[in-house]
Amino acid sequence: MSHYPLHPAAEIFPEMDASALAALTADIAAHGQREPILILDGQVIDGRCRLQVCEQLGIEPLVRDVSAEMGDPYVLAVSLNLHRRHLTESQRATVAARLESADPGRPQKGANWHDLPVTRDDAAKLLNVGVRSVARAAKVLQDGIPELVAAVDQGQVAVSTAADLARLPAETQREVLTRNPDEIRAIAREVKERITAAGVCGPSAVRIFDRIAKEQDLSGIEQCSVVEAIKADAPALPTPSEAKRIAAQGKPGLAVLATDGRYHTAPADPAEEARLERWMRLREGLESLATVPFPPSEALTSIPAYQQRNVTEWLSRAVPFLHELHQLWSQHHA
Repeated sequence: MSHYPLHPAAEIFPEMDASALAALTADIAAHGQREPILILDGQVIDGRCRLQVCEQLGIEPLVRDVSAEMGDPYVLAVSLNLHRRHLTESQRATVAARLESADPGRPQKGANWHDLPVTRDDAAKLLNVGVRSVARAAKVLQDGIPELVAAVDQGQVAVSTAADLARLPAETQREVLTRNPDEIRAIAREVKERITAAGVCGPSAVRIFDRIAKEQDLSGIEQCSVVEAIKADAPALPTPSEAKRIAAQGKPGLAVLATDGRYHTAPADPAEEARLERWMRLREGLESLATVPFPPSEALTSIPAYQQRNVTEWLSRAVPFLHELHQLWSQHHA
């Protein structure tokens, strides 16, 4: 039986999970290999799972050499797999991070090759993810243990959670990963059910979450995983225009949260709408500050070095605003 090594471009996408691979094996065993494996310069550029199944079944693989017609192998790998595979945003971000750091020795312009996106922005656009997600994925690939990278590749851990976990020592990462995804999803369901049963939101909902986190002895990273699981199971928010339409069809004064993170009401008097918008922004900010569960001294020690400039800028704006608002409020209610 012929043997073919893998081209590096074939490895930027995660391997199939066990159930998908089993389904592919059953299909090839019953109907034969219907789609050829693509070979570039003697290496597999697409079809490594088909090759694995053929080797397992003892079938000579059907291959097609694309060396003469090929453009950039990495772009081909993305174009073939992106729409064929149902990947989460975290999985796509990891592919983009691998694409960003692809082999610098690949052929350059002028050699009948397409231009490979090598910048983070280009890789993010090609994989339809945010640049921040790609940066988090790059952190996971650089500092995460193999088990953590595999968990993101298989869609078991969100890349945002994995990036936080990758900052921890390797042994700590392994300890956190001992709680399997099913356990995390079960805890997320319990959180949602208890919050729904209590009919609360905001700080009261946070207190319920904190209580469950204590009961389950969740680490900080595990708490993040639960939050990600809750978000993944939540219904999609409406667009701002849809939110306004929903509000218009509801009771007077109804405010609907939209994808822009803001509450929207039915079209009304522009001045009144602007006043309500200001109030909602003010309420969100004040409520967040008023419910911070730790003193300023602890807040100071939690600020990472790379955020110091941002914190300085935010404080320079927020402190004078709060001071003046407090003075006006005190005079108004004296």
